[in-house]
Amino acid sequence: MPSLETPGEFLRHALLDTVVPHAANFDVGRSLTAALEDGADDLPSILSSICQRSLLFFDESLPVRIILRLSNCTDQFLKHYLPRLEVRLDVFAVDPAETVVDNPSQAREIIFSGSVDPREEPLVIFNEFDCEEGTGNHVYLIWNIEAFLKRPRNRLSNPSLLFIASTSLNPSETTQQEYPDDDYLPPLVPASTNVFQSLSGDRSLAQKEPFLPASRLLRVVPTTASEDPIYNVRQQHGRPFRVVPAASARIRYSRLNIYSGLPTTVASLDFEVTPYLSCDVVFDQAEVRLSEGTLEDLSAVQGLKLPLACRPRDDVTLMYKLTPEYGPETNLSSTAMMSMLDISLGAVILLADDCKPRVTMQWRTNVDFSLPLNPIFGGPSQALQRNNRPTSLPMPQANVGTGSHPNSRPSLRERAYSVTGAGVTISFSGPTRVPVGIPFSWDVFIVNRSTAPRKFALIAIPRRKRVDPRGHVARPSSSSIASRKEDLVAEAVTDENIVHAKQKAIMGQEAELISLSTDIRVGPLLPGTCHSTELKLLPLATGPLHLEAVRLVDLNTNETTDIRDLPDILADEQLRTGS
Repeated sequence: MPSLETPGEFLRHALLDTVVPHAANFDVGRSLTAALEDGADDLPSILSSICQRSLLFFDESLPVRIILRLSNCTDQFLKHYLPRLEVRLDVFAVDPAETVVDNPSQAREIIFSGSVDPREEPLVIFNEFDCEEGTGNHVYLIWNIEAFLKRPRNRLSNPSLLFIASTSLNPSETTQQEYPDDDYLPPLVPASTNVFQSLSGDRSLAQKEPFLPASRLLRVVPTTASEDPIYNVRQQHGRPFRVVPAASARIRYSRLNIYSGLPTTVASLDFEVTPYLSCDVVFDQAEVRLSEGTLEDLSAVQGLKLPLACRPRDDVTLMYKLTPEYGPETNLSSTAMMSMLDISLGAVILLADDCKPRVTMQWRTNVDFSLPLNPIFGGPSQALQRNNRPTSLPMPQANVGTGSHPNSRPSLRERAYSVTGAGVTISFSGPTRVPVGIPFSWDVFIVNRSTAPRKFALIAIPRRKRVDPRGHVARPSSSSIASRKEDLVAEAVTDENIVHAKQKAIMGQEAELISLSTDIRVGPLLPGTCHSTELKLLPLATGPLHLEAVRLVDLNTNETTDIRDLPDILADEQLRTGS
């Protein structure tokens, strides 16, 4: 019998295995005791009598039993080392299942890793038997652990799962307290002799005594494997279990095609049962929570209330109306435009009367509550074609609760929206009336609706007066000589009168609105993400001011898009003086 002073002998000759019972409330201890009474002592033969699952499902919370068999272990020995045992379970997804035994080095992806609660007491079964050396015993320890089978990242054509258990013997608390600073040198043991001891008095070493232990130069003779202590045990072989997805779920969004100042989105949640099953599935849980806004269940009618019994290939669609908390006057540059939607689905698979596994799907997604665009803006006509034409135009918002006089001034737009052909939505918002000579800012809000990461640069282009080249009439050049013959002298390539007229026309054209933000970099923006920035402008003249365009440059492809739909600006001298 091993003594308490040799902890490495506790796990010697130990065997470890896992059991996935078919019934959730299956008593593994009673079945193991019955097999031992029948004379079976080999662990694989004992576990072969237990009915296990033949098909598993992704997103399932699966109860698993871990069985550890110890040899020649006394009750005192077990009570001393059992609190120091750490039992873990790892679940691997492999493909295909037929080559797992033949090719152990096959690539595996771990989908679950967890340890047994140390406060949980295992089920202990003692079995004594007679052997050549006298009387021996086997001690069986059984733990329960619940494993969640999440979906692997890699696509597997024929997925299977392997359950591999492992256990280790941790050092005791008294041992850790005895050597808190040194894990290698025990107390009252002399250190190794310093080979460079004779050089300790050398003045050229600048009071640094060299040190080289003699143990670094001695030959280390390895011990045999049988004498090494064993502090951990790992399951050698795992049985592959076939696994399939029981159901799939997705959510889609569509904006209401109405002229309303409050953006509203309808979410369609689809729950579809896969054709891999041959039994009923009870869809009994559907929880949807919106972080910033109100949610209205449109499917709460007779016949669509949960739970619902579904057959393979059935598709259940639940409708929800999502409304944000803010109104149309909210600043679009705020990140509150993107709200979080938490979705939780649950279903029970009716495999048998004693086997009803449960699958749970939970995820979080973003909801974009940008204002709806004008749906009546159709495609480009054949008579007018231009590049970078937006797919839709912004819809003007109605002034709710405010009246307008027939003789009142036309309202100025403080917001403008544009949709580029590259799948990017950009909006500008800022003050409509600004003082002359004082800088102000536009809030720029960009949403990447494409399927690839994007990087952009924003450049403001000021507006200048365009000179009509037809306004100048060609006149004879002053350098031409009338006495020259036409057949011998060619006409001038560039007449100096034309050059002088163009130079004179350019003089005096000053920019009325200039940009203080020379180059704005945005990105990289992942698909479905947004970014907020500012564009600083300086008005230099009174009256309505405009930019020629805001150029959006894709830094990945160098493709440019000129955005000309911008907010209105009215510069006033009175705002500067404060009158």
